[in-house]
Amino acid sequence: MSETPRNSATRSEGDLLWPAALLLILVAPTQISYALDPKDGPFILYADLLAALLAGIWFISVLVRRRMGQIIMPPLATWALLGVAILSAAGATSLKSSVVEIAQLVLYFVVVFAMFADLVHSQHRMMLTVKALMLSTTVVVIVALYQYFTTDDPALVRGTFGNRNVYSGFLAMVLPLFYGMSVWIDDRNQRVWMVGLIVVGAVTMLAGPQFWCLIIVLAAMSALRGSRTLGIFMLSAAVFFAVTIPLLPKTRTAVFGELADVYERGEAYKQLTMPGEEAPPLIKKRWLEWQPALTMTAEKLLFGVGVGDYQINIGMSEYYGFLPNAKKSEPDTNNLYLVIASSMGLLGLVALVLFMGYFVGAARRLWRKAGNPWALGLAAGMAGSAWAIALTNIFGSLFVRGNSLIWALLFAMIASAHVRGLGRGSDEQGTDVSDSEMLVEEE
Repeated sequence: MSETPRNSATRSEGDLLWPAALLLILVAPTQISYALDPKDGPFILYADLLAALLAGIWFISVLVRRRMGQIIMPPLATWALLGVAILSAAGATSLKSSVVEIAQLVLYFVVVFAMFADLVHSQHRMMLTVKALMLSTTVVVIVALYQYFTTDDPALVRGTFGNRNVYSGFLAMVLPLFYGMSVWIDDRNQRVWMVGLIVVGAVTMLAGPQFWCLIIVLAAMSALRGSRTLGIFMLSAAVFFAVTIPLLPKTRTAVFGELADVYERGEAYKQLTMPGEEAPPLIKKRWLEWQPALTMTAEKLLFGVGVGDYQINIGMSEYYGFLPNAKKSEPDTNNLYLVIASSMGLLGLVALVLFMGYFVGAARRLWRKAGNPWALGLAAGMAGSAWAIALTNIFGSLFVRGNSLIWALLFAMIASAHVRGLGRGSDEQGTDVSDSEMLVEEE
């Protein structure tokens, strides 16, 4: 296959940036940051700095080579979400918070998204992307497994992240991708690696809602694969619970006990009381805050209280009312949909739902058109990840440092495959061929 000058130029610049993009994928799953202010931030993720640097070099190369017309741009829903965010900033009380949140939207879902969608342009690069993500996830899970057996506090099982909710949200995003591939591909070694990651990752997921989101998504993916796969999954799940419930008390407490218990526990969550006075039981703040978030949405329906202002307003008396209030809540337990609705209004919520729905629909259409077992597994996995992202954001926002880059990567992979197709770079048996033969020409 001969390359046109345009495709040759695209290949040349992509080859230079591609190793750095793989490095970014390897270091993205972490919350190691630099704080401009130790208490108030903003907190700048080192991986974000690498992403911004790489995206800047990529963008300059695109301009120099006059390739803007070839770039896969974010869907209209992304621009709608960004537009509403900018409009809602006019009503915000914290300009710094608004600027930070809008900058994050632009970085993750416009610039980094477009860069990944451009660089991951062939089946071979899709394969390398998945392997890089598997490697980084393996490191994160090994760290969490060590924490699991060396600490008594389930909240400290968090991998390379700041807390268990962000860690569990990360696994809820990526494990469906590996599961989809594991039930389709023929490579036994990769399948064992993926299944092992899923099992060990599930054991160390000690944020109950995220754990059950993962189980629901994997069960649905199994059902779509066929009755045999569903049967194997159900039997495996039964064995998993038969082992974890009696032998692994941390997992049992987190995914059953804590989730069923609606009350705050521990000294950190108790109310201030007078000597000798006993504080009444408190409903967990993660659930109570749904009401003031809805109140904010209702009072400022179109554009909310202002992008970035959720945390500033959520505890104010005009919204929180007379609800019982603990000293603090476990971090990263906010419902993203309510955060957006209250801070960016009904228009922001609609834009977010359309944003999620676009990629869920695109991934579903990919699965119907995939051309070989590897492509079928990738398409099924990406669809599972898209559904998991939409579902998990009900119980803990994935729009946080450490998870947003991976979220952008997964959606960029869906967009790239949606435009360029899957299964074009393989033989009829689905075995991988050389990178030069897998190059998908730009239209």
